[in-house]
Amino acid sequence: MSAEKRRHPRIGLSSAAVLVAPAEGGYLTGVEDVSAGGARVVRPALWPELDNSVEQFKLYFIFDQDTVLALRSRMVRAGPDHLAFVFEAGQESAVDELLYESRFLTT
Repeated sequence: MSAEKRRHPRIGLSSAAVLVAPAEGGYLTGVEDVSAGGARVVRPALWPELDNSVEQFKLYFIFDQDTVLALRSRMVRAGPDHLAFVFEAGQESAVDELLYESRFLTT
């Protein structure tokens, strides 16, 4: 078994939705896990092959109709079944709120 190499512990979330929004359009999908550093989401079925010109995304974490948190992020990996994002710096209070809300939905 290999040692954990992630800087931030992950919180599994199977019941939260996320809207992944590049410059145009958006894709509604599910959250696999979040941490203080980023998030892993289910790869949307119609996700396009993106070149490196797409640098910034906005992730809208949808907990309920009154609780939607938006975080600027950068995609670091596009796997066959998931997308991985790192949160941009300067959003510490929004990340703290995301982790707080996530406590109520952990798997």
